[in-house]
Amino acid sequence: MNPNLLARLRSICHDEAELEQIQALLSEEFQALELQVHHAHCQIDQQQTLFRLITRLREPLDLESIFKLTAAEVRQLLSADRVGMFRFHPDTGWNDGEFVSEDVDPEFDSAIAKKIHDHCFGDQFASHYQEGQIQNVTDIHDAGLSDCHIQILAQFQVRANLVVPLLQGRHLWGLLCIHQCRAPRQWQETEIEFVRQIASHLAVALQHAELWADLQAEVVERQQAEQRAQELNRGLQQAIIELKAVNQELEAFSYSVSHDLRAPLRSIDGFSQALLEDCLENLDENGQNYLHRIRSATQRMGALIDDLITLSRVTRNDMHKGAVNLSQLAHRICRDLQQASPERQVAWEIHPEMVAYGDRPLLQVMLDNLLNNAWKYTSKQPHPEIEFGVIIQENGMTAYFVRDNGVGFDISFVDKLFHPFQRLHGMHEFSGNGIGLATVQRIIHRHGGQVWAEGILEQGATFYFTLPEEDV
Repeated sequence: MNPNLLARLRSICHDEAELEQIQALLSEEFQALELQVHHAHCQIDQQQTLFRLITRLREPLDLESIFKLTAAEVRQLLSADRVGMFRFHPDTGWNDGEFVSEDVDPEFDSAIAKKIHDHCFGDQFASHYQEGQIQNVTDIHDAGLSDCHIQILAQFQVRANLVVPLLQGRHLWGLLCIHQCRAPRQWQETEIEFVRQIASHLAVALQHAELWADLQAEVVERQQAEQRAQELNRGLQQAIIELKAVNQELEAFSYSVSHDLRAPLRSIDGFSQALLEDCLENLDENGQNYLHRIRSATQRMGALIDDLITLSRVTRNDMHKGAVNLSQLAHRICRDLQQASPERQVAWEIHPEMVAYGDRPLLQVMLDNLLNNAWKYTSKQPHPEIEFGVIIQENGMTAYFVRDNGVGFDISFVDKLFHPFQRLHGMHEFSGNGIGLATVQRIIHRHGGQVWAEGILEQGATFYFTLPEEDV
């Protein structure tokens, strides 16, 4: 007690026994006040440390730097032997992990990167930590811990343990561990609350780190996508240059075919016809047969040239889209077919007012090919039927179709239908060059639609096509 205060008390109280009682009471009061002052100083230090950490957490630091700084500050403030951040390995059910950061007294071993497996942690403790439970152990040998738990702590020379969960959102990311290794330790409520607040702010840092990692991954992905787009653009530019060159060659070829080949073909056909008309009596049956075959071959070659030119124009000509009444086009095509072969009696069914959006000349070529095919492949059917209509598919999209009850085709060969020069029936059965359906496909694809077919041998075929729907 202060000597001056003691002298003043003696001057007031002359009874030595009463004086000793007063002195004892005052000493107890002073000790209580000193303890309160000490706790107040501790709380001030904790708040100052917490403030420094929060300030640093707001800086653009990486997670490793945040952990290292936090561990050093907390260990110094609590005078602990080790402060470490333990992280669970993903997809192990919280049974495996390792210390990823620590600050430790040099007298004790480091716990960094030591793999830890606790087969019972995930089942028994993980859910409690995920709900915010804190483990407060004064002495690991006197806390009712399991043998395996004691064994894990003992390898790090731990005697007293304070563990707070580190949450990333609602996910248990890891643990903030404070170890006392020299001797048991009674953790104070203020210390526990301080560590809990530290863990709470580290959880924010973990969340920010996750968001930052996602952002960086997205930036990298976008940069890669941009790089791929640039490479694709360069490839497209080169392809455009090459395509222009190919188109020029095709135009030259088409011109050559159209002008240079037609003239000799016409000459061959014309002179063959002249021989049949003027010199028929001088030719025997074989000679006449040869001339007929020459004329047939030249006419077939002329038709093939026409089909090839039509096919090339489909991909080269500019498109001018608008509303097109497909029903009217179909009626006109059917009327022309019927007038060319009035002896045939075909049951036509054309749905009314089917209006689509596209290039009228191209759609007319497309319909002409489909309806001509139906007309051709029902020629051997005693009661031919051809239908042109529209359906609504399961996905809500409109699909048009041309259906007939003709010879059909083997569905296993459906992939060959739309390739140029691919025929599923012989020339002796049905005429044609195998160009029509390839032309149909190119026209539909140029419009941004799809075309497909279904068929059964001797039971007919159905050809479907779609066109992008516009306000028509």
